[in-house]
Amino acid sequence: MNATARRELRDVVVGLCVCVVIVAMLVLVFGPPLLARTSTYDVHAAFERTDGISIGSPVRAAGITIGAVTDMQLVEGFRVKATLTIDRDVELDSDASAAIVTDGIFGDKLVRIDIGGGEQRIPDGGTISFTEDAVVLDDLLGLIISRARARREAPKTENDQ
Repeated sequence: MNATARRELRDVVVGLCVCVVIVAMLVLVFGPPLLARTSTYDVHAAFERTDGISIGSPVRAAGITIGAVTDMQLVEGFRVKATLTIDRDVELDSDASAAIVTDGIFGDKLVRIDIGGGEQRIPDGGTISFTEDAVVLDDLLGLIISRARARREAPKTENDQ
């Protein structure tokens, strides 16, 4: 084999190695998100108020994290359509419900799923029909204060004395 043939063979081998490295890098960069999509599915839930929830907030069922909030959009009627990405191992029944709750007394907000007991399953891209909005602590305190004021200002009857 002459020097020109060896140089061409070396150039071909180096070129193939560079191609293999580029393909490996592309698989490392783009591969995990593609593989992750196969192990989850999306469901949608519409809420009036989503105070404290953001993209990345956990979705839990029975206290175990089963997914996350992956998208939030304002839709007609000023409702918020939240996209919840759920582990494929968890099957939600057609009567499942979603509620925005606080993790403990002063914890972060999360979406709690009550899986339900219906016969049919919610498919990928389906909707959770039953939702419960976030309770805002300021609103709750305002309600307690207004009821206390109303009770204090109410006329006293003979039984109250």
